[in-house]
Amino acid sequence: MAEDKAMMVKMAFLYVQSGEWYKAIEEYKKLIALDPEAAHVYNMMGDAYAKKDDHVEALQAFLKSKELYDKQGQFNKITGIDKKISKLSPEKMDTKQRHFFLSITKTQEAENLAAEGKLEEAVAHYLQLIAAEPINFSYREKLANLFLENAQVTEATAQLKAIAEIHLSEGRLDLAQTYAGKISLMDPEGIETLRLLATLAEKKGNQEDVLKYFSKLAQVGFDAGMYEEAKMAIEKATQAGHAGLKPLFAKTLMALKRSSEAKQQFELLLKENPQDETLVEQLLTLSEETKDWNGALSYVQDLQNRKPDDAKLQPRLARILLQVGKRAEAMQIYQNLAVGALKENKIEAAFSYFDSILALEPENIEILKKKAEIYLKLGKKQEVIDTYKLLLNVFTQKKMVEEAKKVSLVLTRLASLK
Repeated sequence: MAEDKAMMVKMAFLYVQSGEWYKAIEEYKKLIALDPEAAHVYNMMGDAYAKKDDHVEALQAFLKSKELYDKQGQFNKITGIDKKISKLSPEKMDTKQRHFFLSITKTQEAENLAAEGKLEEAVAHYLQLIAAEPINFSYREKLANLFLENAQVTEATAQLKAIAEIHLSEGRLDLAQTYAGKISLMDPEGIETLRLLATLAEKKGNQEDVLKYFSKLAQVGFDAGMYEEAKMAIEKATQAGHAGLKPLFAKTLMALKRSSEAKQQFELLLKENPQDETLVEQLLTLSEETKDWNGALSYVQDLQNRKPDDAKLQPRLARILLQVGKRAEAMQIYQNLAVGALKENKIEAAFSYFDSILALEPENIEILKKKAEIYLKLGKKQEVIDTYKLLLNVFTQKKMVEEAKKVSLVLTRLASLK
């Protein structure tokens, strides 16, 4: 058998050399009978038919060669065959053959544009082909390959995803899975990839993959600020048996401004993890958002006990104390903060605390005096004048005549200064 095959190959070669194309074709047919998967033989047979201007048979042979090369994973061979097909004449082809021919010819035009470095024109050409034939997946695949060659992974992924979604919508789950696998190799943690893989897992009823991909989608969606999608993914993963998404679920509810629900979730988590300071911090924030001031006071005091040196808690405590009617305690905190800020020469911070006190006690003489004194040292004339005017009003209303006279004199002197 091997000797017969060797003889057929030799005879075909001799016939090609002498231009006896139909005799060469007969030898090729014998070789195909021995090995129906011989893609290269179909390719040579196509060449022979083309030499005899039998373009219909040439097309059939080339298409079969393409099919076999594709099946065998020898994709580098296919481009060469497409170039040969594009040189055929469609005049005697039937409708189906002409469709194949035109499809390949148009693709070849796009490939030529790409080869010339005309990327935008090539992309536009492919997009026109896709618009005309949305279910001709070869256009999308070639466009995806072109994008990949130019390091445009996102655009390539979008084309393959479109193919996968068409297969998915029509129930061809295995084909959709094939394209999902290709996408996963390019962008394994991309949100589009995870959406597709999660949907496929759900359609197939694969609970292990449902858990895996929806849990990943939940985190990626949350990180991207897509909180509704994150919530949906968390619920799907939890239904599939994932027990570790409670913190993410609570944070997602918090991000969605569903404060009461988020608070309930954080409270449950705190019971399970009483040492977790971040949970107390989040509960404090939620209590403030929901105006649960008694709860907020409890949580801020809890944090103070846990972190006694955390100065950032003091202003927060003061605001909460005001809300629960403990004004004197709040005032004392603001005064202490202002003094501390001045010691550290943090003037703006000190003024902020002074203003917080004055918002509570607009007639606080000591604070007004302190502000005026600091403005004077800073050389801020107008601010000094404005503050002394406030003091003058306070002294006048309180009938503090001597103090009012002193302030009036100061204001007169300040007004005379240039």
